[in-house]
Amino acid sequence: MNTDLQNERRKASFSVEKITNMLDGGADRTKRRRQIEEIIERDPSGIFSNEDNMYLHRTDRHIRALAKHVRMVEICRKLGIGNECNGEIVMSKDFPLMIKAIADDLPTSLHWVMFVPNISSLCDEEQKAKWLPLCRDWKMIGCYAQTEIGHGSNVRALETTATFLPESKGGDEGGNWIIHSPTLTSSKAWPGTLGRTANHAMVIARLIDGAGVDQGMHNFLVPLRSMRDHKLLPGVKTGDLGPKIGYNNMDNGFARFDKVKIPRRNMAMRFVSVDENGRYRKKTVSDATSKISYITMMQVRAYIVDEAGKNLAMATAITTRYSAVRRQGYSEDGTTELQVLDYKQQQHRILPLLAASYCFFFTGKKVLERLVNLEQRLVSGKGNVTKTEVADIHESFK
Repeated sequence: MNTDLQNERRKASFSVEKITNMLDGGADRTKRRRQIEEIIERDPSGIFSNEDNMYLHRTDRHIRALAKHVRMVEICRKLGIGNECNGEIVMSKDFPLMIKAIADDLPTSLHWVMFVPNISSLCDEEQKAKWLPLCRDWKMIGCYAQTEIGHGSNVRALETTATFLPESKGGDEGGNWIIHSPTLTSSKAWPGTLGRTANHAMVIARLIDGAGVDQGMHNFLVPLRSMRDHKLLPGVKTGDLGPKIGYNNMDNGFARFDKVKIPRRNMAMRFVSVDENGRYRKKTVSDATSKISYITMMQVRAYIVDEAGKNLAMATAITTRYSAVRRQGYSEDGTTELQVLDYKQQQHRILPLLAASYCFFFTGKKVLERLVNLEQRLVSGKGNVTKTEVADIHESFK
């Protein structure tokens, strides 16, 4: 190790290991993290190497990232990660450690960050029993398709429609939904995992019931590609939006639907239902419970805060270390070169950002913890959750 770095570290007035344990969630979690990192680093396949990432074509990076995902699942199965969650790898407390050890973005991430949580929180028991095992086994890989070319966070203005089609008018037994993009601006745009990876999407669309009444926005599970050969299904047009400044493993995509027919039961029906005749019915829930669909979006924002802290920490660590070993200018004796880190101006630039990385880290963790608690209470029906409590945490992101 560089002598200057060794000298700086010896000056520390705190225990590096204790801070590491705190950030990891305890000494046992630090030990487990290091075990998983070693497994990834020493994996004989070599697929987890990130050395040539910056030199790969974007398509090659996407393919490589998918290969990393496949190998990750193999390792998790071998190690028993997820066994405590009925084989659901992404629910294991070791899964985030595996993702961090890989240290590269996976194009499947929206599957566990948004798609699976939507099914878990917004679908009824019968729907969850049907779809979650497919998600667990990676046969159904999904994304969350809300944002359109014309509208994003203004959910009430979204234009994609889901119109009920009864059996008496050409629908299948039990009825169908016709998912349609009526305008160019109604095209879904920018959802991650949509461009190439996902074979299903949780589409946010305007529900038109059997009486022709617009019932507002609801969630619909829409098949995009065949689960056998991954070919696009009839009426679905989707693709990758192309290269970006960063995050190029992720296939942010677009989608248009030309009167795509899906089963009636592909509408999320935990809190509302539509029967075989197209009759719309809201189930009795609290005002807070009616806002549960927003919790998934807020969780994503909490992940963004957490990721911002992680990336800012990496940037400031690199900068601080370089500033310790890089020398520029001489001290008063005219012979000893000064470390760049000793310049007050450099400290003024770096140290506030280093402190901010800790703020982002703890804020992201705390907000996500609150959101998970809210979701669990709402889904289980245990514990009182008020609309004010949901609104309060939503306001914290503004």
